[in-house]
Amino acid sequence: MELDKETVQLRDQLYAEWNKGDGRNLEVVSRYLTQAKRRLIKLTFLPSLGSEPSVQELAVARDVLEIGCLWSMARGDLASFERYMSQLRCYYFDYRAQLNDSPYMLELLGMNLLTLLVQSRLAEFHTELELLPNEMLTESVYLKYPVQLEQYLMEGCYNKVFALREMSPTRSYSPLLDIMADTVRGEAASCIERAYTVIGVEEAKDMLFFRGGEAREKVEQFAAGRSWQLSESNQFVFQQAEPEGRYVSSNSLIGNALTYAKELERIV
Repeated sequence: MELDKETVQLRDQLYAEWNKGDGRNLEVVSRYLTQAKRRLIKLTFLPSLGSEPSVQELAVARDVLEIGCLWSMARGDLASFERYMSQLRCYYFDYRAQLNDSPYMLELLGMNLLTLLVQSRLAEFHTELELLPNEMLTESVYLKYPVQLEQYLMEGCYNKVFALREMSPTRSYSPLLDIMADTVRGEAASCIERAYTVIGVEEAKDMLFFRGGEAREKVEQFAAGRSWQLSESNQFVFQQAEPEGRYVSSNSLIGNALTYAKELERIV
């Protein structure tokens, strides 16, 4: 089936609604997406071996899938984003020679890296990096951003992670950065629970990277979610769990070490 004017018009309406920015209506975008995908199914939607789609057909399908990715992320639906992204990949790599680069391509490739990073899918994250050209990784702010975040996370430099969070190259990454912030705070909170029996609210607020005028309220809500007790002295109190496992006496350890030493001498 040849590409018709109605399909192109749907793509244009979808783009127009999305490009309204803060004034866009996600329900309207969803409706246009559903209609556009139904039209594309009748075309060579996902190119396959032996098919020869036209350049215009490829461009329209790519544009629809790109808005699908952005719409999914705006709704915080990572599973939907990954489905759209898996369909979009061939247009970015296999058909790059036939198509002009999309203005959304680098942003979405960076979004894909961030999606893997915030889910701790590090093997897939590095596999995706290997597939990207070096010039993209060194020149695009959208791709350098998740790479820098991954480095700080691996180093445990959580203060740098939160500082970099405020320097996001696009607002579309916000849902992913919120997930990452929650994950980092959870890791920091687990360390606090093991290291302290009591900690002041202000100190906990700083260690959990809550900033701004509502930081006190946010840290108390966070603490309540982890069942931390707030004392009258304005401190969080933790119940230290008894360590599990049996104790081994020092005499037993020394005896084992001497036995191993004697056996080694016999072998030599």
